[in-house]
Amino acid sequence: MAACSTGATAWGASTQESLLQDDDLLIHSSAAEVDKTMAELRELGIDRVRLSVIWRDLAPEHRPGDPSDPRGYQPAKFDHLDTAVRTAERHGIGVLLNLRGAIPRWAREMRPPQHLRDRDAYRPDPDEFQLFVQMVGRRYSGSYADENDGRAVLPRVTMWSVWNEPNWGGLLQPQSVRDPKTRRLHTVAPVVYRRLHRAATTGLRVTGHRDDAILIGETAPVGNTKLGELSHLKPLRFLRDLFCLDRRLRPLPRGQRYRELECWDFKRRGMLRATGYAHHPYSVMDPPGEPSADPDFARLADADALARVLDGAGRAGRLPRGLPLWYTEYGYQTAPPDPYRGIAPEQHAAWLVEAEHIAWANPRVAAHAQFLLRDDEPNALWPLEDRRHWGTYQSGLRYADGAAKPAYASYRLPLLAPEGLRPGRPLELWGMVRPGANGTAQRVRIQFRASEGEAWTALPDEVHTDGQGYFEVTVSEARAGQYRFEWLKPDSPAPAPAENDAGPRRSAALDLLG
Repeated sequence: MAACSTGATAWGASTQESLLQDDDLLIHSSAAEVDKTMAELRELGIDRVRLSVIWRDLAPEHRPGDPSDPRGYQPAKFDHLDTAVRTAERHGIGVLLNLRGAIPRWAREMRPPQHLRDRDAYRPDPDEFQLFVQMVGRRYSGSYADENDGRAVLPRVTMWSVWNEPNWGGLLQPQSVRDPKTRRLHTVAPVVYRRLHRAATTGLRVTGHRDDAILIGETAPVGNTKLGELSHLKPLRFLRDLFCLDRRLRPLPRGQRYRELECWDFKRRGMLRATGYAHHPYSVMDPPGEPSADPDFARLADADALARVLDGAGRAGRLPRGLPLWYTEYGYQTAPPDPYRGIAPEQHAAWLVEAEHIAWANPRVAAHAQFLLRDDEPNALWPLEDRRHWGTYQSGLRYADGAAKPAYASYRLPLLAPEGLRPGRPLELWGMVRPGANGTAQRVRIQFRASEGEAWTALPDEVHTDGQGYFEVTVSEARAGQYRFEWLKPDSPAPAPAENDAGPRRSAALDLLG
């Protein structure tokens, strides 16, 4: 029987966090449902949840006398967010609060033109945003008493990110405007976002969060070539303008572009403060390892291009050097149920494992996210045959009815092997015990069977993971067939007999046919 040994390849991002966002289950649900979901996420191996703090949803209809004082807001509007933060703490799960729009109408910096009057993130006033962030910072400072129970202090939050996809026309407007004199279109969203980020970091600093983790970016991975008020900016174009860099990543010289982008801001106020860069590297419907054809896109396989821009900003003094990458949204939609933007459930399971490995192999990546535990319900306002019926998100590990997709098991215990098995030669396997306790090495055993229906046999040697649950192992003489691994839980005195079907302690089978 072939032996296995720990691989000699260097560990990748061995401290990489597993992050998940599902606002419907974690914010817009009952306290009992939130508790049930957090318990499931803990068992699934999630380290941190990303929760949306939507300005408009929390703000009163009219501007409060002091927008920085939590007592000027209706306590009931915070009940669901308070419950999510409190429940996460109880289950030992970290929290990332994403401070974002939509915005209340009274918080616009200027009145929008008639054709954009209904847009809900038109030119947010950075001064008002700072006061809003101060209010949230005070609420989650660790010393603010819950209005529902004056004896209960709300937990302290120590990780934040600013806005959501500021390069996306639906989430920040305008993206670009036309100069009335030259009639030339130029970008605006990068300047607006720069002001918002400075406002947020100031608001957090003055409320005792100076040493907290603060992420800049939260950018979308793709965009449009044509500029326009609602036309999405490509992420790397957005970042160059945000940091006032030219295409060679050098500081822009004084001139028209310099003035349009208000580049004097860096000399007057210094670099943008952040401890990490947040990004949503969706691969859309392509394999996770496929690079973008557009050089200004930043999907999962384009991490080097994204890092080059961030490093250019670091050299120019626009940003701290060497910021880690936080992938705060990622996933694929499946068909079923979405017939237009979905991939097959089995492909979904395989590509999520591949994406995890790509992120892990990059030591600069600090976290990799799964967007949604459970699919959204479709939009019932539109008939089934209308694409808008599927305008919600179907990227969960479970279907909307709660049934698990194949990806649920492979996300919990991922296993990957390189393509092109060569029987008789060494085989490198990579995997993860996501639910394992952080900081503690877990024990696994590789299992093999030659064909479906045969009994599984275990290779003789145990394999130990790193502290975050990842492992690499080399099988000395590979055979064509199926491989999986069994997690030998610390509370199990001896491994249970191998079964034909993958259970909660076993990864799904990996077919290697040679």
